Formats: sequence, structure tokens, C-alpha cells
Amino acid sequence: MPRTDHIKEVMHRYQSSFYFYDLDLFEAHLQAIRSVLHPDIKVWYATKANPMSEVLRILWKNGFGADVASMGELQQARAAGFGENDLIATGPAKSKNYLAGLMRAEVRAIVIESLNQLRDLNEVCGKLGRRQDVLLRVQLEWDDHLKSVLGGSAITPFGLGVEDWEGVDLSQFKNVTVQGLHCFQWGNILDLGQLERLWSSTIVACKSLSRAMGFELKILDLGGGLGISYTDDRELDFRDVHRVLLGLKQHHELATIWLELGRFSIAKFGSYFTRIVDVKSVRGKNLIVTEGGINHLARPALVGEAFPCEAFLNPDPDTKPFTVHGPLCTALDTLGDFNLPATLRPGDWLEFKRTGAYGFTESMPYFLCHGLVGEAVVYQNELLIPRAPKTNLEWMI
Repeated sequence: MPRTDHIKEVMHRYQSSFYFYDLDLFEAHLQAIRSVLHPDIKVWYATKANPMSEVLRILWKNGFGADVASMGELQQARAAGFGENDLIATGPAKSKNYLAGLMRAEVRAIVIESLNQLRDLNEVCGKLGRRQDVLLRVQLEWDDHLKSVLGGSAITPFGLGVEDWEGVDLSQFKNVTVQGLHCFQWGNILDLGQLERLWSSTIVACKSLSRAMGFELKILDLGGGLGISYTDDRELDFRDVHRVLLGLKQHHELATIWLELGRFSIAKFGSYFTRIVDVKSVRGKNLIVTEGGINHLARPALVGEAFPCEAFLNPDPDTKPFTVHGPLCTALDTLGDFNLPATLRPGDWLEFKRTGAYGFTESMPYFLCHGLVGEAVVYQNELLIPRAPKTNLEWMI
């Protein structure tokens, strides 16, 4: 069945806003990535990008690991099939209870982000009578001042600085084995040359730090950062990315490189659909008000970057500029400025593309007691309904 027919079926069933994921295209994308992977380059999926169970099951089935950053993500990944060698744990907040939960789940490695985490994990391991492989997360200082959701050159809660780690005596922590370092401060980069420069500088700094601390750099986790464009047709080809990584691995004599890919894995294969509630002109500006907004799709308000938007099944070439607002009682609920058909009316549908990553689970769904958005997937050309929309009466106490 064509994609359009599946979408129409969901519109008929839900009669309200929803996310739609094409998991056939997603799986083909994963298989293309796996087909070129060198054995010493490991790709993990950043679960925060989209923790939907169907998404995770396809990743597990195709041999990818999962990077989890909370107990909830750990539970999602385990339920989807990921086992002890398929999981790594990142994230700046790890309590003793959470660390113990990670140990019970037998994750492959825990990324340590502070001295307290290192002490706590060493203690937890001692009580359990076990050792745990870890990576130390390092936060580098950069000369430029470009911004990034991961901090860029700013000081953030992710890891410790080089000078902070250099003074740590690892011999005091008998129950942990430091296998390497984790360093990831830049996100959504589309310039392969920029990625190569950032990675090369990171590698040099991390090799120096491992020597200073007296451990072998068996694993270097470079995080993610592979971008997709929300404004044009630019694309990174993973074959080119992989070629760069292999070159860096050989040049710097690295044993193993890890990547944590979220947006690059899933973003292109999801769309958010919402209906138009009102169309009006205010002080000379054309406005559209939609059924759903940042309560379903918060990223435009968080980072000031709109998702691509089209009128669903309205090819009218006569367009004009519109600003699209959601239903919330705040001017922050703005989804972007777009050229859309001048003939749009209340009841028509808009499609926001490339929303497979950082969609609903990054949003603010409970404000104003609006309904929770539904989700639908197509897999093996079959329409699946994993989660229907919910009214406030179904979740509000």
C-alpha cells in the first residue's frame, strides 16, 4: 500500500494529530550503515532520539547497540531485546541506585561523568563483588565560541575537564576498569571536513590524557554529531563518514572507535501531522493556528529551528508566507515560518517532516490539558498502531 494511503488511514482512525514513522526505510538505512562498518568501529543508537519500542526492536534485530541515559531508557531497551553486551550508559546524573540498576542489567560500559560517580560505582561494584568497564567523559576547551545543544565550547555538566581528570589516581578505584574516554560536545554537523577537524583534535587531546592518567586508550567514544538538514537537501553519506573515521583510526593508531547516532539514524523517517484550526491575518501577517504545537513538537521553541513543513495533499503552486502557531496560550508555541498554499483552510492537514528524532518525547505534552499525540508506524508495508491518541481524561488525575 502506498505511504499516502497508510497516512490517510491513520487520519481516519485518529481524527487528531499524530506521528508517522516509515520503519521500512529506517531499516534499509540501518542496513546500509552496517554494510560498511569496520569491526573496530561500533555504532550505538542514542535512545533519547526516539525511544519507541518498535524503533528499538528494529535496531536490536539489525545488530546495533543502544546508548541509554536514564532508567526508563534502560527499561525500554531491555524490553526491546537489548542484552548485556548491547548497552552503554551515558548521562550526567547517575545516582547510586541507578548505578546499581545498570550493574544488574550488566551493561557493556558505563560512562563516568564525575568523581562522585566514579566513587559511587566503585562502592556499588564492591558490594556486588564485581568489576565494571567504564569510559571517562572528558570535556575539552575549544578556541571558537560556536553554540551547540551539547555545549560546544561552553562549560556544561557533561564530564570533567582535562585538568580535572589528570589529578585522579585511578589506582584507588579497584573495582572499575577504565577502557577509554568519551568526548562529545558538538551536534548536528553537516560539514564532513568540520567533523574530521573536531574528531582529530579530540583524538589528540584524549590520547594525551590517557597517557597522563596511565591507562591504555582501548576505546574512544566520539558520540554522535552527524547532522541532517532541516532547510535544504544536504546529506551526509555514511560511507564518507566511515572513510574519515578509518583514516583517523589508522593515523592516530586507535584500537576502537564508538559512535552514538540518534538524529542521523531515525530523523528522516518520521513525520508529524496536525490539522489547521484557524487561518487569519493579524496586522498584515498571515497566521495559521494548528491543533498541535510545542506540546507535541517542542524542538522549534527549544533550539529556534523549524522542521520542514508542507501542506498534506495540497500541491497548489499559489503560495504565500505563513507563521504557524500551536494551540498553547504562549507566544513560544511557534512551529516556524513557511511558504504554504494560499488556499489552506481549517480542517486541512500539515506535515512536519524529519521529525523521527527529538519529537514527542522531547516535548511538553501536559500543558493546558490538551490530548496526547498518537503514533503510527509502517513496517513490512503493514500499518501498526502502537499508541493511539489520549484525551486529558485518560491521563489527568
